[in-house]
Amino acid sequence: MSSKFHGVFSLLLILASVIIAAGYLLGNFTGWGLVYLGIIALTNPIVLYSYCAKCLCRADACSHVIPGKLTRLLPVGRRGPYSFWDYLATALSLATLFGFPQIWLWRSKGLFVLFWILVTIALVEILFFVCRTCRNANCPICSIN
Repeated sequence: MSSKFHGVFSLLLILASVIIAAGYLLGNFTGWGLVYLGIIALTNPIVLYSYCAKCLCRADACSHVIPGKLTRLLPVGRRGPYSFWDYLATALSLATLFGFPQIWLWRSKGLFVLFWILVTIALVEILFFVCRTCRNANCPICSIN
């Protein structure tokens, strides 16, 4: 299977986990669910800007496909090595995206487990199938470094 399959599949798994969390929050804790929707709306553009926009593969070889296309909407000139601030913004965004709903998901053990199974499979897909074929020399995980 191609790295594009694994890239899109991993994004769909992450999307499914976020939808599960958002759905549970909105259905049971509406205010916090709305906060989580705001977090989703903020963290994705931050990751796109801080990490994806500096990827050397984003224009034509993005294995995740969609983020690569979305970076075309961002300002030009984000090329070069990742800075401490790029890593920090990306890490905090992802930690917030995945961490925020945990307090509430824990109340539904089945959804909590399902959320983390989906996220874990997505991370395995990314690390073992997407990163291994990526040619983004700016990325510290890239196999060509």
